[in-house]
Amino acid sequence: MRFKTSFFFLVMMCSNKLFTEGKPCDLPHIENGKIAQYYYSFKSYYFPMHKDKKLSYSCMVGYTTEIGTQDGRITCTAKGWSPVPRCYRKCNKPHLENGFFHGTEMYFKIHEKLQYKCNPGYHTPTGGTEDTVQCLPEGWSLQPSCTEKFESCQVPDLHHGSYFTVQQELRVNETLLYKCDEGYRTAGGNTTETAVCLTHGWALTPNCTRITCSSLSAVAHGGFYPVKKIYEEGDVVQFFCDKHYSISEFDLIQCYYFGWHPNPPVCEDVKNKCPPPPLPPHGHITTVRRTYHNGDKVRIQCQRTFELRGSEEIHCQEGKWTSPPICIGTVVKEESEAPPSLKSDAAIRTNKTYGNEDMSRSNQNLISSVPYLISEMQQDCTSPPVIKNGAVLGPLLASYKNGSSVEYGCRRYHFLDGPRTVYCDQGNWTEQPNCLEPCILNVTDMDSNNIELKWRQEELIFLHGDLIEFECKQGYHFVQTTIPSPGRTQCDHGRLKYPECILQAPTEKCDSPPSIANGALTLPPLAQYDSGSSVQYSCSNYHFLEGSERIYCSEGQWTSPPVCIEPCTLSKNEMEKNNVLLQGFYANQVYFYHGDYIGFYCKQNHFGAESGTTLFQVQCKRGQLAYPRCVER
Repeated sequence: MRFKTSFFFLVMMCSNKLFTEGKPCDLPHIENGKIAQYYYSFKSYYFPMHKDKKLSYSCMVGYTTEIGTQDGRITCTAKGWSPVPRCYRKCNKPHLENGFFHGTEMYFKIHEKLQYKCNPGYHTPTGGTEDTVQCLPEGWSLQPSCTEKFESCQVPDLHHGSYFTVQQELRVNETLLYKCDEGYRTAGGNTTETAVCLTHGWALTPNCTRITCSSLSAVAHGGFYPVKKIYEEGDVVQFFCDKHYSISEFDLIQCYYFGWHPNPPVCEDVKNKCPPPPLPPHGHITTVRRTYHNGDKVRIQCQRTFELRGSEEIHCQEGKWTSPPICIGTVVKEESEAPPSLKSDAAIRTNKTYGNEDMSRSNQNLISSVPYLISEMQQDCTSPPVIKNGAVLGPLLASYKNGSSVEYGCRRYHFLDGPRTVYCDQGNWTEQPNCLEPCILNVTDMDSNNIELKWRQEELIFLHGDLIEFECKQGYHFVQTTIPSPGRTQCDHGRLKYPECILQAPTEKCDSPPSIANGALTLPPLAQYDSGSSVQYSCSNYHFLEGSERIYCSEGQWTSPPVCIEPCTLSKNEMEKNNVLLQGFYANQVYFYHGDYIGFYCKQNHFGAESGTTLFQVQCKRGQLAYPRCVER
């Protein structure tokens, strides 16, 4: 007898080992949730589970699945359980003063929305009278609040600045213009600013803050002076490099209201840089740089009456330039204007040092090979033009050499349209950019069009070209419904066309919700329901709810109700007929949920008729159970 018992135990263990091969899913850990107790009691038997096996779990009281149900189903995949089983805490109805909520629910499932309305004379954080918050995994998307509407705004004290008015109080929609002292900027980052009085206070409270720039990082193979923890607007810093290293760009940078300009340079090995490119007489380069590195290319062009001979591109290679082209031709000059002598011109070019002997030699060869080249005077430029809502970055000079460049920047929120860098070309500046104005949303216009921003944000300012999305207030719909995205508009040169919403026509009501087999409503049904209302179903004991437990009334029609799938009922007659027994930990269990697995084993001296094994797991499918069949050995 002991031998038979040991043999049976050995068969059970071996069968269990074979059964667990290739199962990728282990016992899931579900915070604030659980699976059936027998899975924990016999973990080594059930887990890891086979691919495509399903498992049911339940969330604790006060928690729901991501779709808002109390129970969930997960499937074993090659990557693990899918979806990942999670239980989210329900949201309690928040506290609200000076307003009221729509609905009487006290708890809300994940992703459910709660609408509220403020009492007369009060408004939501967005300035409206109604708003909606959503239950998220971390809590409510925004704390509902109703604050008192202002009929006017008090002018606040302003340090380091001054107002353009002596008024102490402004009415709603009135504007307040102020400016900040030198070295300070407004709340919007400008020297002057206009603040608008809204029903919930100032759109941007007048304020002047000191302009500072971030501290500078250490420079490898060099340094800078002066060294400070905080730099103020106007401070200039000079960089220097160690021997055999040189500055990558400008050695001087300045602190502006928008930060450092130009960017701090680095110290580069001189072997990786080339001197300024060699230019033939009557030639110029299309793009001027301060520094040139290995691999850089420069394109050379000749003046109109000259012809280029040679390659128009020269390359920086290992600190040297490839041979430049020459410009051949003549310049029509007044007889009284004698050209400079070739010898003096050659002497000037020979004495000009680039730190590269090959460069000087190439220039001498260039001059000696073209005895009739004539130099031409190059015209400088005056200060660059002033542009609206923008300025030149960096210090302004009285004059600029031909070929030099300056860079423009725009005021905050203004969009730079056109070339940022302009060049001095024979006394004239190339085309300047434009600084396009932003769009500032007008709350009054939004209210009159019955719209609000779709995506919540603090500032009501958008750059030129930005797309702005609006949505209708509750109870309203867009006038233009035939076009895609009727709530979307674009900021164009500071102008904005607001979409319009009109009051919705009364919607059809729904009759009593449909009844379902093996299930019922959680609350007694009403005779009629308004559009947007919802009801919830629950299933009878051991019945599995498939679909959404909540349905909604929409335009007189209910959405599809769920289905309650019957459980499997264990039959002792079928077990006896197939020579199988129920595994011990299922003792006294008669009903099984749809999708659950039930364990059987063969009677003594029997084995599986088809598989030859003695242990089986059978899945309950829509109330049907396919019993395994065992035959006598």
